Amino acid sequence: MPCLFLVGCLSYDRGAANAVAAIGRGDAASALKWSADLADSSRSSRLGVVETGRISMLAGSNTLAEACFRKAIDAAIDHKEKDPVIKLGDAAGTAMAATVTDDWSMTYYLSPYEINLALEYGILAQLFNGRREDALVDARLAIYVQDKLGAEYGADLKKREDTGGKGDAQKTKGEVDRIVGEQGQALNEMIAATRNSWENPVLWWLTGVLLEADGEWDSACQSYRRAGTTGAGNPFFETDMRRADTGTPGPAAGRSKLVVIFEDGFVPRRAALKIPLRLYATMSIDIPTYSNVGAYAPRTISFTGSKGSSPAALGLNVRSLAGRDLSEAMPGIVTRNVTRAAVNVGIEVGGRAGARAVGGDWGWAVWLGAELVNLCMVAFRDADTRSWATLPEAQYVWCDGDMEPGDYQFDVTVDGASSTIPLSLAAGETKLLWISSCGGALRHQYAIIGRR
Repeated sequence: MPCLFLVGCLSYDRGAANAVAAIGRGDAASALKWSADLADSSRSSRLGVVETGRISMLAGSNTLAEACFRKAIDAAIDHKEKDPVIKLGDAAGTAMAATVTDDWSMTYYLSPYEINLALEYGILAQLFNGRREDALVDARLAIYVQDKLGAEYGADLKKREDTGGKGDAQKTKGEVDRIVGEQGQALNEMIAATRNSWENPVLWWLTGVLLEADGEWDSACQSYRRAGTTGAGNPFFETDMRRADTGTPGPAAGRSKLVVIFEDGFVPRRAALKIPLRLYATMSIDIPTYSNVGAYAPRTISFTGSKGSSPAALGLNVRSLAGRDLSEAMPGIVTRNVTRAAVNVGIEVGGRAGARAVGGDWGWAVWLGAELVNLCMVAFRDADTRSWATLPEAQYVWCDGDMEPGDYQFDVTVDGASSTIPLSLAAGETKLLWISSCGGALRHQYAIIGRR
């Protein structure tokens, strides 16, 4: 059994790396084969579904993408008669699941930032398919989910912070403190750009753009204010937040509005790390980590609108969200692993006691059997490195709400390299342009969000 977990771990890590590389060279078919196999697995199906959705969108297969994100959202959120319930599984807790084997034996649940990005991509896929009304329904769901995550998931994290997140394993408190502290220091630079793992200012802003284009100005204002608060420092979020407080809906009569979401690269993948336990000298624990990954270095991205070239602004640092999600889950991961080490020590101590009690050759056999069990459990155990590997590393936003209608060769400049995207705008139209830079030529798609 432990051998199977090791094979699954190596297969996943290698498969994720191969899928990301395949997307970069334009081979969507190979990447989709990997994600489809993952979606058919018993414990990683939720992850495989969103991977398939993301790869499909990058390949321009929006119908499949929409179906995948719909399935992922329905699996993550129970739609009750009164209020939807978000299912996070053991992602946030310190439950002593998989004590004897490892975290690979646990069913994978999407983490908060992955749920929010599944909602965002589901909305985009619906827009690209011309299903604006469905996108509006999910925009309202996204508002509810983000509020709910802040109220419930955030409160749970605060409770675990107050109690040290150690559960009942008091005898391992020193080991847990040491390991969590070491990993926390390693993640600090990576996570510094975000306050928590569930706030998605781009999703708040996108819901505002959708609601405004639909004529729901008061509701749009609430989303714009939340985008401006969670994405403080982003000039486009702050402009719409000020407009929500003092302005009027746009675009103005006879003008057009263009909204751009630009995606950069791929989020870093997690790696497995073995850390020796001082408490049990011959034991180690296995935890996921990010190797040699620091803070995200923003790129220089600009677009040419009606008033000349102007820079895009970083809207969502996915790298930081992924690191913060791991940081928030680390106390539970470490506690489970330290407890597993204690189980191994118990097996070793029991084997020695049994050997002494039996004596002779049979005693040696009892001791050897216990040691072999321990050897298999420790040698083949590995950290759970599963996470949504095909997400972008960051999302940038740009907006011009006062463009002249007409046909454009829309200029896009990334780190000094320029390209053009053909674009047409009608009077009173709000249009979304989605661009992805993940190897090779820029990928892009359009969606008309509304007309006034």
